[in-house]
Amino acid sequence: MREIVTRGDICLNDEYNLTYKVADITYTEREDESFVYEIKPNYSVISLLNSKDFQGIPGLDMDLKKESYIRENVIPVFISERTPARNREDLWALLKECDMQYLNQLEWLIRTNTRYSGDKLFVQRPEDKTIEIESINKLGNRSAVICRKVLETICYGNEVISSSLIINDKNRKQYYDLLMALYSTERKFLDSRRSAGIEQSAKRGNYKGRAKIKIDKLAAQEVFLDYQTKEINSTEAAQILGISNSTFLRRYREYAKSRQ
Repeated sequence: MREIVTRGDICLNDEYNLTYKVADITYTEREDESFVYEIKPNYSVISLLNSKDFQGIPGLDMDLKKESYIRENVIPVFISERTPARNREDLWALLKECDMQYLNQLEWLIRTNTRYSGDKLFVQRPEDKTIEIESINKLGNRSAVICRKVLETICYGNEVISSSLIINDKNRKQYYDLLMALYSTERKFLDSRRSAGIEQSAKRGNYKGRAKIKIDKLAAQEVFLDYQTKEINSTEAAQILGISNSTFLRRYREYAKSRQ
């Protein structure tokens, strides 16, 4: 019997925009129209979260600590409460927005830009963020950036590998607590310096609000090249230059246009 399998990662973002993969979700649709959903919680990642960010996966009794939760021919609450039903009047318009020809609720949830307001959970395509420590040495002495890079992998439930150490499910919590303490401290320090700089500039009458931020052109060009070759992502690039993510993306588009 032929099957169509759709896979996704159930995730949430914290206050630092770090992404935590709390579960894998798989939808298998068979040609006889029977189907099955399987949700596999990522308990080592869930242990990193507080109750403010994560209150469980709707419809699942997480206290049972099951390796997987299976729903045969039943749509899980997690899916049904945040996706359109088959009898919805504007269903075709919703599918068209996501470039879909028929309703696969998990696929729609992955593609849509609509976010459910009841919690922080969303679904995206599966990713593998496993990294080797040596691969981020090229970032140089950028402690906050390196720390964030490792945290991204830890939070997503993948492994951090070096010649003498592996961070995985067995020690994920310990390294997360350590690195998050360092990262949050440095973030607060950088934010306080930025605020102090704005305050001093305002006292001198130089701060005019959201004027165009000046950045070092040589440093920016190096970062643009690293971003262009996917050595770093936009969040890391913005942190290196000390600007917001939206400002970085705007400046990068300006740079790319000038190179055409």
